[in-house]
Formats: sequence, structure tokens, C-alpha cells
Amino acid sequence: MDKHFLLSSGKKQTAIPISLLDSPEALKNLTSGLGWRILQELAEPGCPMDIAKKLGIHEQKVYYYINKFKAAKLIREVKRERRHGTMAVFYQTKDYAFGFKMARTPVKTELKISSPRHARLMEPFVSEGKLNSKIIVGSPDPHGPWKARASDSCCAIDFALFLGAFTDGTGTPNYKLDTEIREKDLKGNLILIGGPTANMITNKVNSKLPIHIDLKNDVKIFSTLSKKSYAEDENGLIVSIQNPWDKKSRILVVAGKRFQGTRAAIIALITKAEKVFSGNKYEKSVNAKVVRGYDMDGDGIIDSADILE
Repeated sequence: MDKHFLLSSGKKQTAIPISLLDSPEALKNLTSGLGWRILQELAEPGCPMDIAKKLGIHEQKVYYYINKFKAAKLIREVKRERRHGTMAVFYQTKDYAFGFKMARTPVKTELKISSPRHARLMEPFVSEGKLNSKIIVGSPDPHGPWKARASDSCCAIDFALFLGAFTDGTGTPNYKLDTEIREKDLKGNLILIGGPTANMITNKVNSKLPIHIDLKNDVKIFSTLSKKSYAEDENGLIVSIQNPWDKKSRILVVAGKRFQGTRAAIIALITKAEKVFSGNKYEKSVNAKVVRGYDMDGDGIIDSADILE
């Protein structure tokens, strides 16, 4: 079961993921000022070389504490990057808070925390209880080369309800139509709902996606990772890439071959977030998935989704 540390300030409550430790021995290296500074640096992904340079200390001192933190299960490896012929390993704290639970601590079972366990998975699109991105949906009016009317707005509502579970609801308006987007709006984190024929911003990045919608060949979803094509109307994709207009930000594309596929992608994202952001099975370092939707109760509406790759 996921655990959270609840911070209360007036009417505002913030749930922070927390790791409960078995023994105070796990924290003994934090009594050192240097160890504490290094662990703070690892709140974001970092490698020993970069941390040593930032703190102005020898790299071996950083490695000493990294090994101690790994043994205490305070940090985890998050990625590797080739640098000058060597492999740089990046680490990050497993959670943003650590603590102990006394054996006889009473538990208030009636307390319900609304923040779901997926909050950390949705970073940087959601950060510190706030939506840190713009949601862009296709216009319902005929527009673009295909004169398409987007019908994905209802999917965006389902997705917004999902995001709302771990944001404070401030910072509105949170969405724009693709026809309202100007060059300045392309900066920052973006969430694009709908395929490239109905959402013109999706159209702009479609060719850059490792899994994209091939508009030339009978409108199929094509994966450059598996070299497979997916032709069913119920097929959708979920892809996270670096924002080509803002290298410090990211874009999340949730789209389908048709409306049914977009709905399937939203359902997969809401119900299987851990699997969605675990990387493609053909290339774990790439956050890109193909899904297929199903109508399980026979009412003509997609209500379930499986991840195909």
C-alpha cells in the first residue's frame, strides 16, 4: 500500500509520498552535514560527477554516501547516460519524505487522502499539487487541412477529473483549443488530446513521435520501436517526448486513430498509469505505448483498454 505524509496548512492539505523506514540505522549517514546535502541534491535525478562539481568536493566522497544510501534503500537508479566513453549513473530519492512508524501508533482509518499514487508519475505535468501544463484539445468546428471536427473533448473531461484528484483546482483556465494556440503558447509542458487530423498541435509533433499516426497509409498507428502497424479504430497511443519548442519541458500526447482510440488511451492512462509510464517493452527508456480499447458491457462505448506495447 502506498503511504503519504499529510501536510495541513489552514484549509489546504498536501499529500507527499513517504517511505517508512525499519530502523534509525538507515538515517545515520544523514547526521553528517555533507550526507544531508547530497541526499537533498538527489531529490531530482543526479549523478555523482555532477553533484561533486556542484558541491565543490571530490567525487569519491559523493560515491561513499551514494553507496550508503543505496544500502539503506533511500535512493534508486533512474537512468544511465554515456559521457566521454563512460556510463554516468543517475540516482534519485525513492520518495520525497522519510519517517518511522511506532509499533503502537494509532491509525485514523476514516482519513481519506484524495491524492492518488500516480501523482509522481505525472510529473512534470503536475507538480506540487498544481497543474504544471496546458491541456490542448481540438476545436469542435471544422478546421485544418481535413476540415475535421474534434470530438475528443469528453475524453479530456475524464482526464481532467483524473488530474484533479491530485491538484488543488487553482490556476484556471487549464485548457485551450488548438485553433487558439499561438507561438508563445507552445512553451512549457503541454498535454495534447486527440489525433493529428483533429488537433493541429498534435499534427505538428506527430512525425517526431516514436509511435505516431501514419496519415499516408490508410491512417494507421505505426511504432518505430517495434516496426508494427495498428489499424483498428480502437487503437490509441500515449507518448511523452521533450517539447521541441522548449527543451526544458515535455509534451504528453494522448491520441487515437479515431475517437474510440483516444478514449481507449485515456482509459489506459487513468487505470494503468504505472504500466503506461514504465517504458515501451521494445525500448524501456522510451515512454511510448500502443493501446486497444474494448466495449466490455456491450453498450457501444469503450470502457476498458489493454496495452499492446
